[in-house]
Amino acid sequence: MNLKLYKQFSDAYQQCIRTAFEDSAIRGEVRTVARGLPTEGITILFEQEGRYCPVIPVREAFLRAEMFDTWEEELADRAMEVISDAEAEDLRIAVGQLEQPEYVAVYAANHRSDLEALKKNDMPYQVMGDMVLYYMFHAPLGDGRYYQAEVTNKHLASWKMRKSDFHNFVLEHSLVSMESKIYPLCEKIENVLEGISCCLNNGEAEDSLGYVVTGPGGAASVLYWDTLQELSRLMPDSFYILPYSEREAYILPDTMGALAPAFSIEDVHKNGNRQVRHSLAGYAISSHGFHYSPSENKNKLLTIREWLKGVNE
Repeated sequence: MNLKLYKQFSDAYQQCIRTAFEDSAIRGEVRTVARGLPTEGITILFEQEGRYCPVIPVREAFLRAEMFDTWEEELADRAMEVISDAEAEDLRIAVGQLEQPEYVAVYAANHRSDLEALKKNDMPYQVMGDMVLYYMFHAPLGDGRYYQAEVTNKHLASWKMRKSDFHNFVLEHSLVSMESKIYPLCEKIENVLEGISCCLNNGEAEDSLGYVVTGPGGAASVLYWDTLQELSRLMPDSFYILPYSEREAYILPDTMGALAPAFSIEDVHKNGNRQVRHSLAGYAISSHGFHYSPSENKNKLLTIREWLKGVNE
């Protein structure tokens, strides 16, 4: 993804929505959710307290603009239709009941690119290698829709939770973890392995390449303890975790080197990052990748560099 182009679009798109909203008869306030982050979106704080309005993802609008050559003004008009429908529906929600730790999802962003945005938004975060983890509410409304908003340091203060305790609580107890998805990697991995020596035939690849993990939190969905336990059941032993983009992570067995002597996990991840950076929708969040050993590390991940250093010592 061209982040510079996205930033220009985001500013223009949000300004178009604000202008259209001011020209409308709708009463309330335009609000940017998770400003500057992969989950950036636009919503409305209606004048009537508790009235629901969905979050309109800015990146999704950017993709539509690029794929269908659509102007920001036209996309803003579509956003206003969503907002008008929400006002007419008049769905009331109990925000206080939805903004609870068990409805929090963990997300991943790039440490260097996105840390400043987290600080400006007053959002708690956890640094992990060259990624930074942050948190959003993802609370179901019972009809397929979700309440979404940032988790801020004010929330932690109201819950009387330290950042480390909150982080562990989310990974162990969040109900959002049940929405994580794991599916075989064999078909998708061909793009990442392009140009890299690999002697696996089709049958071996289907059995041994690994899995893709995604969910409401994208690549960070792999960090939930339930997800790690399920992967430990599916994988024969310890494995690599490659945050391919903010949307998904690839899981590869660390025995691939034995199956394919020319295999290099660093080359695989570097190749994946390169493809993501040149894609329209992709956003590379990590250049390192991680290693997980269920028997040795329980719920702790090491960067691949840390793991290789320990192996070679």
